[in-house]
Parts: sequence; structure tokens; C-alpha cells
Amino acid sequence: MVKWRKKIEDLADIDKVISTKLPNQDLYPKLHKVVSSYMIHGPCGPARFNSPCMKEGRCLKYYPKNFSSCTTIDEEGYPSYRRRDNDSFVEKNGIQMENSSVIPYNPLLLMRYQAHVNIEYCNKTNAIKYLFKYFNKGLDRAIVKITNVAAYLNKETIIDEIKRYYDCRYLSPCEVVWRIFAFDIHHRWPSVQRLTFHLAGAQSTVFKDDDDDINVVFNKCENGNTMFLGWFEANRKYT
Repeated sequence: MVKWRKKIEDLADIDKVISTKLPNQDLYPKLHKVVSSYMIHGPCGPARFNSPCMKEGRCLKYYPKNFSSCTTIDEEGYPSYRRRDNDSFVEKNGIQMENSSVIPYNPLLLMRYQAHVNIEYCNKTNAIKYLFKYFNKGLDRAIVKITNVAAYLNKETIIDEIKRYYDCRYLSPCEVVWRIFAFDIHHRWPSVQRLTFHLAGAQSTVFKDDDDDINVVFNKCENGNTMFLGWFEANRKYT
């Protein structure tokens, strides 16, 4: 497990932990290869309008980013990382990708896991919701098909594709525990309750026209209180 010795206290500390630059290929060839393989967004924007991240003519992730000589924090608390325009680039799908297309990463984690590892600076309490956002998205689903390649090629046996086709759902261990303990998945604030409404003396009553006595139905309607009337009574009682 990678540990840093101190907290991130200023913008200089962010630059020590998070990088958005293409490493020097001569000095760090392995890191350069991993960044080029896993941490480049695109091409998109004017270079490729049919990219999956494009919607209404712009990238949903706002790439390529603007170049910046230093890291800054905007009024809403979101960081804009240092991205220097130093003419370094990698070629991807025939397009030259510069530092403006590099996804924020940490060199130690990237070299350790050899995979896409996006690192972001978070300084707001609502970032906690991001940690559990996948619970709100619902269950992941996977389609699995089991085949016997040798038998299929040799036509030795008849394969029942219906029985070998599975539509599965996937729950990670942490999500299983979250649901077992019945923790809240999400909340809404302010809380909203939809009221059924009716005109004065015109509230609806449910009854069976062939079984219920008319007097019983009338008393139920006269003495009963609806949610709408209860709301007015609560407003009258609790100013």
C-alpha cells in the first residue's frame, strides 16, 4: 500500500502527488509507456467528432484541457492541474496527443498496477457521495455464454445455446454488506411527499357496491381523514 508522509496542504503538494504530463521517454521509458497506454483521453473534440465521449459537439469530460503553468483551485473547489505546453506528445489513432489530453495520475500507483488509475484531488465533503455512487447506479449486469470450442468446430455434439446463455448480475463484496445491513442507498433533501388532493367534501372512498352497507360507507367517509385534510390540520396545529 502506498502511503504519503503528510497531508496535502497547498497547491505544491498536489503537484507532488498528481501529475498530468507525459513523462520524458528517455528518462522514464516504462512510465512513458504506461501513461501512453492507459492515461490518454481521446482523441476527441475537433480531432474526432464521433468519439463516444462527444455529445452536442463537445467532450463530456471537457478534453482536451487548457494548458496551465501552475495548479489552481476554482471558486467551487475544483482543481485545474498544471499542464505545461512543452511540445511533448504521443500518437494515438494517427493523432498527436499532448499534455492537454493526459488524465490525472500518480506515477507510483500507475507503475504498481499497470492499469488505468485516475487520481483526483478532493477537498469537499460531498465527495463522499462519489465513493458510493456505484450503489446508486444499480446492479452491474453481465452476459455469459459457455461454449465448447473443440466440439463446436468438430460438430461432434449439438450445443444447446439457450441453456448455456446466462444473464447475470454482479454484486461486489462491499455492496453486498451495504445491502445486508440495509444502509441508505441515497437520500433526497428537502424531503418531498406527494399529496392526494380533492375538493371540500369530495374525498374519495373505496367500497364494494355489492357487499358494503351504505351507512357503513357513509360513516367511513364522514369520520375518516385523508392525507390532504391531515396536512391542513398539521399546518393549523403546528405553525
